[in-house]
Amino acid sequence: MLALGFHGTSISSPDRFALELIQEACSDMGSRLFMRIRDELGLAYYVGASLLTGQTPGYFAFYCGTAPEKIELVEKELRAQAEILRTEGLSDEELARAKAKIIGQRKIARQELGGFAMSSALDELYGLGYSHFESETQRFESVTAADIRAAAQRYLDPTHSVVAIVRGEKQASGG
Repeated sequence: MLALGFHGTSISSPDRFALELIQEACSDMGSRLFMRIRDELGLAYYVGASLLTGQTPGYFAFYCGTAPEKIELVEKELRAQAEILRTEGLSDEELARAKAKIIGQRKIARQELGGFAMSSALDELYGLGYSHFESETQRFESVTAADIRAAAQRYLDPTHSVVAIVRGEKQASGG
């Protein structure tokens, strides 16, 4: 497994919404990462993106499960995809799909009393206020393609990235 990580943002930053949309757009089976790295190039078992935010800046990362001999190619391709995001951002279709998915998932999560209570409690704990959820839909909807490119340029900086590789133990063959 290879992860390409970048400095992230905090939960109170306005950039959080653009990064969440990038993460969502890069994480499903119809995403550009999945289509290019897994389907087209055959380099991955799974591929996606991860975003961790908190009261202090977290991280944004691309990750990929691959065969050991494909690690270098995967890293090269993940870096290329990060650069495409920096220069081109997301397509209108990718952005619309990511918005719909995030907004829908959050509305569904708040339909259950436990999910609603947890969301409100965490928002209060993080200093956002228990009613923060009321403005989330509008905040996601207001993110533009230009906002996506600007956030990608700020956070997906190749000079401020780190690569982590996790390798399994080699199994001894024998009979």
